[in-house]
Amino acid sequence: MDTQLSYRIEETLDGFLAYQLQNPSCYAYGATEEEAREALYDLTEERELYAYDEWN
Repeated sequence: MDTQLSYRIEETLDGFLAYQLQNPSCYAYGATEEEAREALYDLTEERELYAYDEWN
């Protein structure tokens, strides 16, 4: 499942917010759009690995 295909980035007063459309509670902040995107990707990868480890 590729979770990075459905996300949105919005500009905030402090920088940028990136979040998944299918799970808005999964979000990350960054000073730039790229930083927010990378932070969301890193968070998503960690959650997927954690979920995988729970089932094995």
